[in-house]
Amino acid sequence: MTLPSRSAVLLLLSLSACGGGGGGPSPGDRPDAVPVPDGPFEAYQANHNGFSRVRMNYATAADAAVLAGFEDSDPADPVGYRNLIAQNEALYEGNMVIEVIAEVDTDNGDKAKRLLRLTADQAPFENVRNGRLVEASGKYHFRGQSLAWVTIDSGPLLSGRHDRGLESLVLDFDAGTANIDIRTEVSRNSEVEIGLKAAGLPFDVVSGAYGGGVTINVNNPDVTEAYSIDGHLRGNVGGRPGYRNDVHGLTTSGLYRASGSDGGTAVTVDGVFMGADPNVLP
Repeated sequence: MTLPSRSAVLLLLSLSACGGGGGGPSPGDRPDAVPVPDGPFEAYQANHNGFSRVRMNYATAADAAVLAGFEDSDPADPVGYRNLIAQNEALYEGNMVIEVIAEVDTDNGDKAKRLLRLTADQAPFENVRNGRLVEASGKYHFRGQSLAWVTIDSGPLLSGRHDRGLESLVLDFDAGTANIDIRTEVSRNSEVEIGLKAAGLPFDVVSGAYGGGVTINVNNPDVTEAYSIDGHLRGNVGGRPGYRNDVHGLTTSGLYRASGSDGGTAVTVDGVFMGADPNVLP
């Protein structure tokens, strides 16, 4: 995986939006919020820009100076640490901030060896204005990228990725549910394969939050063994629903995590995903 500079990467999708996903109902009263479990993640609205944040923090008090370095607007790069995310800025710039801060092995191509913090910040969701539902109905589809970091027993931290690893996310605005399919692969740039499929996760059409309990499958790259571990996924959708030229104006991002054992083997998975309308992807 190519490791860019330490600064968080801003991501944006500039799309016009009008018309509803399924023709669009007339604006109605604000619907009730649907409880979406946060699982092991922190989930809140960032004060500085109003973005919806999902975060997993493994940092200890000893890492405070390192994290401060990444939050400084013009610091020297913290030695031995990197932000592992680099995305297509023309596609996502401004609509999300994705950050994975890790301690890296500088003698081994800056390979990640310990995660400190994972963050997915998503621009505000514009489905409710002045207390009333705007227009979204029907199903909205997303595709995009997925990255994962996996440990198996006491082995090293393995990095997995797939540029089309968010194979499918379908948000059903009428049912208030999310169906999602995520994977990584084993390839020249990816060390481990994972798979995550879940249907009927709660989706709050007011806040744009979705998620819940999931099962993540991991294929051990060293032996012909596969593991199934229970975990949690938490994501947010941002932007304004609606279509123009068959393209909707929403983007999405989030985190997933699983930790447990299968057949006596301990497995931990941490992951990030992001996506947009499939028609805008290169």
